[in-house]
Amino acid sequence: MQDASADEQDILCYCEWLTRGEIVAAIPRVRNPRELRDVTRACTTCFGCEADLDDLVAAHQDEFGTAT
Repeated sequence: MQDASADEQDILCYCEWLTRGEIVAAIPRVRNPRELRDVTRACTTCFGCEADLDDLVAAHQDEFGTAT
């Protein structure tokens, strides 16, 4: 049995195969959690990652819309 790679362990949304890092990187480019879901497609299929996504959004709330 092989160990899961660090990238696989960091996957937040398995339906769209998105890591936490990819989602966090998108936060400054959007204005709110709704736009984040639209842009990344995170938590738009099965909603199984909704609690994890909500936690991630809460931890990075102050970063929304900060990209110039």
